[in-house]
Amino acid sequence: MGASERVAAMRRERERQARIEAATARTIRAQAPLDRAIEARSLAIERYDERVADAEAASAAETALLAKICGSAEAAAEILGWSVRHLRRVVKAERERETGSASPAPRNSDEVSPRDGGADVRRS
Repeated sequence: MGASERVAAMRRERERQARIEAATARTIRAQAPLDRAIEARSLAIERYDERVADAEAASAAETALLAKICGSAEAAAEILGWSVRHLRRVVKAERERETGSASPAPRNSDEVSPRDGGADVRRS
């Protein structure tokens, strides 16, 4: 290998190294917006989850109030077009949420007593 070939090889190696450094800098600069976008998505999901939880709580509270006003889960379920079983689950979950813990279940898990803030929905 002659001197001119060595000089050309060194020049190619310096050019290659410069391309590597430029590509590395671009890659690092591109990573910052990606990190920000990922964080923004995470925060958006968190806000969305909070809105869904708030809406679920409001819906459950209104459902429990409807059952209480109707005097029975059957009537409230018929009004809403839900199954009685589903309505009772919603009322029970709302009652537990209001008390802040899972309280012991009534003798019959389908029962909700007025003192618990729900309607009396005992089967007749």
